[in-house]
Amino acid sequence: MAFNKGYELKKFEAHWEKLRIEYAEAGMADDAIQKMYDYDRQQFNSERTCIERTQELSNSSFECSEDETSPLMQKYMEATTIVDTYHETKSSFAWIGEIENEQLLTALENLDDADLKLLTLYAYEGYNTVELSKVYHIAQQNISKKILRITKFLKNFYFRGVE
Repeated sequence: MAFNKGYELKKFEAHWEKLRIEYAEAGMADDAIQKMYDYDRQQFNSERTCIERTQELSNSSFECSEDETSPLMQKYMEATTIVDTYHETKSSFAWIGEIENEQLLTALENLDDADLKLLTLYAYEGYNTVELSKVYHIAQQNISKKILRITKFLKNFYFRGVE
């Protein structure tokens, strides 16, 4: 429930009217009573400010969806959250996981297994087009065309992601 300043101030003033009478009957000077009142009033204002400007972080804040969390909790979560992109590479192409460039890594992950196998043999294991033509039992020109097609795809994908 929110702080009702009018109601709380009315209670505070009523309490202080009783205190003024008690202090005066006890023989305190009016200026001493006024100083005590001023101090208590300053304390009252300080507490009111604290209540108005403090937002509670209850346990239920951690359990509700992002849309329901308070702005303060969202700000806290933004300040304490680190976003890291995780890429799962196919086990037979583990070398891809060593690539640090996010755009190139994403482009490689979009290749099919046959193209990745060809690229692995060509770029990672160092096979040349003649050796690859013997492995795949197809003409060297066809291997060169496939490598050119893969290279073109990677360049297009990479530069499209850089924009």
